[in-house]
Amino acid sequence: MKKLETLFCLLAVTVATVAQSFSVYGKLDPSKIVIGDQTKLSYELTQDKSERVSCPVFSDTITKGVELVETLKPDTIDLGGGRIQVNLNYMVTAFDSGFYFIPAQKFVSINDSVQSKPLGLLVDTVETGEQAEINPVKDIMDPPFLWSEFFYWAGIVVLVLLIVALIIYMIMRERLNKKLDFVFHREEPAIPPYQIALQQLEEIKSEKAWQGGDIKAFYTRVTDIMREYMMGQFSINAMELTTDEILTLTKKNPEFEQVRQILKEVLELSDLVKFAKFVPLEDENNRSMLNAFAFVEKTMPQPEPEADKAGAEAGTDGKEGEK
Repeated sequence: MKKLETLFCLLAVTVATVAQSFSVYGKLDPSKIVIGDQTKLSYELTQDKSERVSCPVFSDTITKGVELVETLKPDTIDLGGGRIQVNLNYMVTAFDSGFYFIPAQKFVSINDSVQSKPLGLLVDTVETGEQAEINPVKDIMDPPFLWSEFFYWAGIVVLVLLIVALIIYMIMRERLNKKLDFVFHREEPAIPPYQIALQQLEEIKSEKAWQGGDIKAFYTRVTDIMREYMMGQFSINAMELTTDEILTLTKKNPEFEQVRQILKEVLELSDLVKFAKFVPLEDENNRSMLNAFAFVEKTMPQPEPEADKAGAEAGTDGKEGEK
């Protein structure tokens, strides 16, 4: 009989030890809130350090009507004697009044499982007094005038206007400095432009550059000489103009009346060679060379004929004799 009592005592101690090694306590703080307020849902898990416990995982909703706002970082407290307390905390809320039942949650370890107690959450509407006095609507109140605020905003406006004015000034100055014009002022060269052009054309002619195979280089040299000649002789910024712009500009100048067609043939054929990879015939190359010479010779300053000078002098002497 004593042996059986001893056995029952040992079993009771073993059961008590197992039951005490793993426990869960849940609470709501506070358990009563107003619609939209938040409360803390906590579970205090007491266990051995070496024990591994699987805890419930919540999604966006704890239970119908109670929503999870935030999962707080778990907190662990060392109780001593190989025991710890793990605190699981969640911030929850509800957006409708009523009483909400949070069911028991199951915690599972390798050897055992424990359920927490169910919890209740009371959610009230916003309290309003039935006898509350309704005040009349107040008139619109004009804010006081503050000089500090006035000077602050006035300073900002003045600063913005100064910046805009500075930007406009810099843009206008840049445009005036970089203004493009077909005609520019030039200094008289030591050697007349037509002499330079004829000399350079003679060099090309003596070299017979159009027979060297590089037709593009030949036409580039010829047209550059003609353009530089127009710059020096007529103050036309031809190096910066296209063929169409040059031809349009020469229509306004009577000095080009006799040579406009010659100039057009040379420039247009040069454009075809340089940009369209056109290969002209030998006769076209020779004609372009002759046209370049003709353009310079017909537009350069012409010396006064000697016969005209002699006739003018004779006429003057005759008049003097009659007198």
